[in-house]
Amino acid sequence: MLITDNKFYREEINTAIPELSDIGAVYTEKGLEAAEKRLADYVRAVARPDDYFKTPYYPRENAWAYQNEDDFAACERIMKGKLMSCGYAYQFPEGKIDWTSNPTDNGYREWTWQLSRHHEWRCLAHCYRETGDEKYAKTFVSFFMSWCEQAVCPENAPGGATECWRTIEAGIRMTKIWSYVFHAFLKSPEFNDHVLCTFIKSVWEHGYRLRNFCTGANWLIMEMAGLSHIGMIHIWLKKAEEWKTYAFDRLSTEIDVQVYPDGFQYELSTGYHGVVIANYRYVIETANALGIKLPEKLQSNLERTFEMYIKLSEPDRLTPDLNDGGKANAVSELKLGAEYFPKRADFLFFATDGKDGREPSYKSIALPYSGMAVMRTGWDRDDMWFFMESAPFGKGHQHEDKLQVLMYAYGKEVLKDTGNYAYDNSEMRKFAIDTRSHNCAMVDDRSQNRRGRYKWNPEDITKLSDLKWGFTDGIDTAEGIYNEGYGPEYIDVTHRRKVIFFKKGINASLPFALVIDRLTSGDGKPHKYAVSYQMNTQPYTVNSKTFTADFGDGVTMSIIGSDTPEIVVAQKQPYMMGWRPKHAPGGTEPEHYPAPCVRFVTENAMDKRLVTALYPSNNGNVAIKAIIISDSACDTALTLVFENGDRVTLDEKDYPASNNSI
Repeated sequence: MLITDNKFYREEINTAIPELSDIGAVYTEKGLEAAEKRLADYVRAVARPDDYFKTPYYPRENAWAYQNEDDFAACERIMKGKLMSCGYAYQFPEGKIDWTSNPTDNGYREWTWQLSRHHEWRCLAHCYRETGDEKYAKTFVSFFMSWCEQAVCPENAPGGATECWRTIEAGIRMTKIWSYVFHAFLKSPEFNDHVLCTFIKSVWEHGYRLRNFCTGANWLIMEMAGLSHIGMIHIWLKKAEEWKTYAFDRLSTEIDVQVYPDGFQYELSTGYHGVVIANYRYVIETANALGIKLPEKLQSNLERTFEMYIKLSEPDRLTPDLNDGGKANAVSELKLGAEYFPKRADFLFFATDGKDGREPSYKSIALPYSGMAVMRTGWDRDDMWFFMESAPFGKGHQHEDKLQVLMYAYGKEVLKDTGNYAYDNSEMRKFAIDTRSHNCAMVDDRSQNRRGRYKWNPEDITKLSDLKWGFTDGIDTAEGIYNEGYGPEYIDVTHRRKVIFFKKGINASLPFALVIDRLTSGDGKPHKYAVSYQMNTQPYTVNSKTFTADFGDGVTMSIIGSDTPEIVVAQKQPYMMGWRPKHAPGGTEPEHYPAPCVRFVTENAMDKRLVTALYPSNNGNVAIKAIIISDSACDTALTLVFENGDRVTLDEKDYPASNNSI
């Protein structure tokens, strides 16, 4: 271990506690065993497992168990030395765990790092609490002592340079795993004085690392949650109060550092937004269980982060999968939000799925700082939802997808984000975060390249995005711009996108959206322009300038362009296109499957205007048959040709998107 027994017992125990006031002398004069007994006796006397276990038992995460495997079945597997990390199971020879190993075929580093989150230990502790069977405690002690022997805490090393001591894992361990394990096994004979004191020494090492080598973004929140738990629980450590105060202070101020004024955490990732809220909740729940007073700001600042679930929610009450995001369940999240903020009737509306509370006062809403426009026909599950973003690049977990559009209609995600992929070096990972896998534009077969010149500045959290919008009862409009270059050459082309969502349709049609794209050369050279829409692997047909996908249950999604589309499926060269991840992240090489990409390609043009109708239907009919525009990219008129032969001419200027502030 990093810390020696001499330093630990002579310098790091809280000798202001009368029962521990002479523990340094006990160690010096009577030896290690006597010092361990003195500390262990005190810890067992004052620890509060009954209070601690008032905190909720959180659900599984990180794919450390099989989907249909209950805790007892998981423990039987674990006790035989077959452990799972990132969805990939491995049987350790003779059941002896090598905590620094990596059995994956592609050297997926997350496997080793996440193995040291120790979810298995918590499972063993839970089954021990349920049964009192010492076999669970015996396995835990074996695992713990082998981990301490193999995973030596570095004195000064970045997390990525270690297999077991990234600070994100250190925070997770202290928050959700080791705190539970400590209280569960506290009175077990297997958790003897030596093991208990070794455990507390390792907790000190976690405190040292979390206090002195904390990082930023969602990692910092997990680090401070872990440090908070050390400070709240391990009061026998001299630095416990100092660490707790530091962590509480950082958590109290970090919301203003990391969360835009409109409520989205600055990574603009739905999944990591939830990670941040969850770790605040863990701190609040433990503090409440132990009767520890929190700074008022630590909890009150969470209100706008919970509101994000309302703002983003699709009709099925799930959030879209943004950046390295994953979906979140707005109902379950706002059940917690309603507990923290009982005066919020809209939180209660979501928490009860509309049975109580009051629906939000708005339908469509813009997030002017996060750069997102969320457009709705209403709040019922059978309503329609349309999304466009013109967002800043954010702080982390970004995808190159500015101006992306998404759509939900008739109970289906008819235009969805491609989603996340494992954090490896595979071509599929590169594809998943690239413009090629999103509903955006490419230039000369090059993708957006914000990452190449990106730098986050702390003051960016207070800056408005370039999103503009205009919402009315029947028509919503949003507009954004991408002008930061394409490809490693930073090709100088500006993409302006305007969307018009006709929530009541036109000419007796169903609701639909128009997407108007303008691509303008800034370098005086002609370019190849391609606007893409990613579809699921649905049966589809192509008729002239109309692509139609069949989602089942009578629901179709048609993409009607002013140009003729081409369909790309399962392309690998010259670059990947026409794929979707099957699940993500999970395992060492998550599966992917072919899926059609609908592309509108223009070769050798200086400027280009493309108009596309996104037309979902629940009756099999496609009311819009064609879109007619002039050859001039500057023109603002367009004509919709309907199935009944009617022609309706519109002018973009009649649908302004002029708001760009709250």
